[in-house]
Amino acid sequence: MKQRNWASVRTRGNGILFAAFPALLLFYIFTPLRLIQFIVLFLIIVLLGSRIYSEYLIRHLSLVRSDAEIRGFRHEWIEVELAAENHGRLPAFMLAIGDSPGRLPVFRNIKRLCTLRGRRKYTLRWQGYGSLRGLYELGPASLRGADPLGLFPFTLTASETARLFVYPAPGFIGIRSPGGIPLGSLVSPNPFHEDLNRRRSLREYNPGDEMRRINWKATAKNSAQTGTLSAGGGLMVNEYDATLSYPLVVFLNADPAEYSLKNRELHLERAIEAAAALCLMASRERQALGFIVHTGKDSEGVIKPGAFTLIPILERLAVLERRTIEENEENEEGEAGAPGLGGSVRRLLDEGKFLPFGTRLVYAGPGLADEGYRALESLRRYHVTLEYVVIQEQSLAPETGPGSRRYQMKERGYEIL
Repeated sequence: MKQRNWASVRTRGNGILFAAFPALLLFYIFTPLRLIQFIVLFLIIVLLGSRIYSEYLIRHLSLVRSDAEIRGFRHEWIEVELAAENHGRLPAFMLAIGDSPGRLPVFRNIKRLCTLRGRRKYTLRWQGYGSLRGLYELGPASLRGADPLGLFPFTLTASETARLFVYPAPGFIGIRSPGGIPLGSLVSPNPFHEDLNRRRSLREYNPGDEMRRINWKATAKNSAQTGTLSAGGGLMVNEYDATLSYPLVVFLNADPAEYSLKNRELHLERAIEAAAALCLMASRERQALGFIVHTGKDSEGVIKPGAFTLIPILERLAVLERRTIEENEENEEGEAGAPGLGGSVRRLLDEGKFLPFGTRLVYAGPGLADEGYRALESLRRYHVTLEYVVIQEQSLAPETGPGSRRYQMKERGYEIL
């Protein structure tokens, strides 16, 4: 039987086997009494049988994780599944199945005792509480057992681990669409607005059609049915839906130097939750979604607008660790709380020039100075609509232009606005 893929196999009781077996064997050979020989032979058989039984279980037991990656939101209980399988015919008595929670601080029902008969499986379901946002590594899981007499216990450690993404706390955010910009894609009667990702139907080839529009599979099927392929007559061409796309791009200001010293961690976490809520809102509306994160020290963290970007964005928010954000606090402590034309405004001006036409750009972070708002109004020439979701203690300043709107986040609670 092929041995299972275990990271480590620890067995005990081999010292008893190596010490007791030679002694019992010598006692059996040199003892003239048949009754004593029978008892000694019985003990030898029990000792060897227990060792073989234990080795048989080691070779036929396995631990399998249901998911290599698990995702959940902060302040929620997240369930993890782990299956112990007995591929042999002999039963395994009193198995102890346990998993390692890693850095996850709160968990329950992480260990179980069970008996596995031959060709049976037992599923362990334990729960972890996502008290803090982050990326956690779960495992490795372990399996402890022994032969029926308990002479040769063993501990098996699985090689598989799992990753747990704890997203920011879910929140509700509802902001109105400015300037009549729709959420998602708008159907257009203009054929120049065709979306090549949305095929609508097929039609026959017309002179002047582009070669990339030809559907060769449908053409081959059509020629097989008709039996001929005339010059252009049997070619089938794709037709696409004509749509106008108005993507939403969320800009998260995660630079600690631009937050006030008072309640900095709390406000920074609320801004992250607001960015996650905006992304969830766009996903519910089936809107093309992009993301830009500004940490104050690099220009990374840009996810271009497109479909199926919600999970990468939430994963990026989950791994935005506190110690990474605070690396540049010592160098910029003197500028903390001074909004001005900071790095976030310059980053917005740089990135906003390359956004698609009609992009709805939403800023999430601390309040900016009036000169910062006025500088960002220059993005309107690139047909970008700016909105601000800010967290600050003072009241909101009056809006500077008709194309910009400002919303204020609550400091606590699930409802951000």
